[in-house]
Amino acid sequence: MSQGMCRSRLPGQRSRAMPAGLGVMAAALAIGGAAIAGTPASNVAHELGADPTTVQRVLENHALQTLDGRRVTLSSLQGQVVVVNFWASWCAPCRHELPALDALNSELSKKGGHVVAVSIDEDRANAARFARAQKLGLTVVHDGPDGLAKQLDLSHVPFTIVLDRDGTIAYAGSGSNDAAIQRVTEVARQLSSRAPLTAQQNDGGSR
Repeated sequence: MSQGMCRSRLPGQRSRAMPAGLGVMAAALAIGGAAIAGTPASNVAHELGADPTTVQRVLENHALQTLDGRRVTLSSLQGQVVVVNFWASWCAPCRHELPALDALNSELSKKGGHVVAVSIDEDRANAARFARAQKLGLTVVHDGPDGLAKQLDLSHVPFTIVLDRDGTIAYAGSGSNDAAIQRVTEVARQLSSRAPLTAQQNDGGSR
């Protein structure tokens, strides 16, 4: 399949055409008063079938479970730059991409960032086996085919969403080719270079 993607194989999923080159598509998205090259809201809506605000709400409210049984929510990571990657052990492009994302996680962890790899495998053991073999240091959670991937109606994996420190979607795209991985890396690095807002700045300054 072109662009380094696998069909997500979700049961009962509606069919949507994949826009050509979505994994490397770029446009200016204003975040915090500055422009970031990412996916515009219209493309997020086309790919996921929902507006970015709805996607953010789904991401924040869904409980995930790490391979060692710990519960984690993306809302608990607010204040960090979070890269959320949907993958499956049976997807070769996903397996190609994860080591690069693991290296990105090591870099972001020093700057207030985090990479969360969300497995849509039916069998948790398959995800655990791959993570163990690759010695992945990023957070791997098993969510299965009926979790977030189904709620977001993902048609392909890998699919990556980058959230800024406020939990706002800064980038979303499919694909695991070198250009797609570089795009995610650039956006995450740019976001992580920005210091988080203080409570006073969030309130618009002192009163």
